[in-house]
Amino acid sequence: MKRLSFVALVSLVALACASTASSEPPASSSSTPPPSAGAESNAPTPPPRPILAAHNRLRAMHCAPPMRWSERIASSAQAWADELAQRGCGLEHSSGSYGENLAAGYAGHLDAEGVAQMWYREVADFDFTNGGFSMETGHFTQLVWVGSTELGCGQATCNGLDVWVCQYGPPGNYEGQYRQNVLPTTCR
Repeated sequence: MKRLSFVALVSLVALACASTASSEPPASSSSTPPPSAGAESNAPTPPPRPILAAHNRLRAMHCAPPMRWSERIASSAQAWADELAQRGCGLEHSSGSYGENLAAGYAGHLDAEGVAQMWYREVADFDFTNGGFSMETGHFTQLVWVGSTELGCGQATCNGLDVWVCQYGPPGNYEGQYRQNVLPTTCR
């Protein structure tokens, strides 16, 4: 039965609504609060989150800079994961302003590394020569998108499934921008 857990994994392609309607990313708007002036902290750096570490390890293979964790984006991702759980765990995109990857698997059988690896496996189908969006590679391209600098993820459980939502800021998967944002492992 445990072997079947990964056969049952379900995932959807990551796209922010804006990325499907435009070839240009949305301008930073007032939805992003300005940094607080003089808001320095002597608080210790929190330990790395496994999902962030998995993303950054895979991104490094494609010369994409590491992303940083965003509590603001994580709050959005968690709110959407909770909403999906309330709706019965069907996977659908939030249509928010972030890039988004979704995944689900049997409860307790899908950890942060497994989620990132599942999305990354789409690399086998990506055409680095021509670039461009494909329903078969949209998770991978969002994961390694050079222009995405922040990550926030949430998780909820219902009906025996763990549902994962990762959101990316700024979003990726913009037509005409794949060659500079999705680099092959030969980028070094």
